[in-house]
Amino acid sequence: MAKTYLFLKPSELPLSASDLSAESVSPIGAEEVATCLKQALPSLAWSSPTEASGETENGWVEFSQPGEGSTRSLALRCSLRSDYSSLVQSLCDRFGWVAFDQTPMMFQPHRIPTAV
Repeated sequence: MAKTYLFLKPSELPLSASDLSAESVSPIGAEEVATCLKQALPSLAWSSPTEASGETENGWVEFSQPGEGSTRSLALRCSLRSDYSSLVQSLCDRFGWVAFDQTPMMFQPHRIPTAV
């Protein structure tokens, strides 16, 4: 079984659940994603310009950017057997992204995750 986190670029921070809208978050460009992930997780193997996978200190991860243009998001797929919240939080802190999981929890830079 897998867990998925979706990463987006906020138009401003911090965000509250009531601030979430199509205007407050947008997709992260493929070039920006590749540059950022290669800096943060250089051991990832890239199978295409929009797909990477590999082992991290948290466990196995798969990153992909499904969709096209304005509907493209960055997805992190990982195992339910480990806690990946520290990895997700570190990516948000480092690159100014926000992330959501299916519970739904919202991660944002330099704040503790909150329920949406």
